[in-house]
Amino acid sequence: MSHQENLIREQFKKQAKGFADNSLTMNNQSYIKWMLDGLIMSSEINALDVAAGTGILSRAISPFVDNVTSMDLSEDMINEGDRINKSLGLTNIRYVRGNVENMPFQENQFEIVISRFAFHHFNNPRKVLKEMSRVSHKIIAVIDMISPDDNYLSEQYNHYEKLRDPSHTKALKQSELLSLFSDLNIQTYSIETLDVPVSVIKWMELTKTNEHDASYIKDQINEELDTGKQLTGLFPFISNDHLMFKQTWMKVYGIL
Repeated sequence: MSHQENLIREQFKKQAKGFADNSLTMNNQSYIKWMLDGLIMSSEINALDVAAGTGILSRAISPFVDNVTSMDLSEDMINEGDRINKSLGLTNIRYVRGNVENMPFQENQFEIVISRFAFHHFNNPRKVLKEMSRVSHKIIAVIDMISPDDNYLSEQYNHYEKLRDPSHTKALKQSELLSLFSDLNIQTYSIETLDVPVSVIKWMELTKTNEHDASYIKDQINEELDTGKQLTGLFPFISNDHLMFKQTWMKVYGIL
């Protein structure tokens, strides 16, 4: 198993239980609705959720399709997702554990292949998107955070994300994510971005960032707020006495 796979398993072993927290932005129902807007679904469709984690998006899709396969590397995330699904009585979601760079599925097996908040954990996002294209015969969808267009701010953004979560590799720029689609000849039909306010404390609590790194990140964010200089790529601000930052989400839907 690669170093990155071990990092992912270690990090999400710590995080799995926290994904059920409904106060997290990733569980916000209006944001989930935004993710699904424009996604073509019907009761005949077989969907694949790539690097699904606990299956937040799988559960959102499941009422509108025939079945969902949720694939993830982390046993802890799969076990937590299976527990939630059983508690909700969901029967059309199945979990498969594996590496998304080499999926154990046939060509054209799914109508929809989607990935949510996972590309920033991949060593080779192009290879993963190519695999997604191989196993789909209709829709490819990627939703992820993106980093700022400015090179320095992009590097800084990814630096602090990696400090917070060592399994983070790189949040792509908008242009980089779109290039992956064009390089693989996937025709895009829906491209949208959304700016999302995120609590700095909850952001680090989810990943259980160690005290030293958490303190450093907060100090750097506060220095940015004090000086007015863009230092972190996080675009921090204060809201109701809470330390916040702006995360930009991007969804790209393509058709084969």
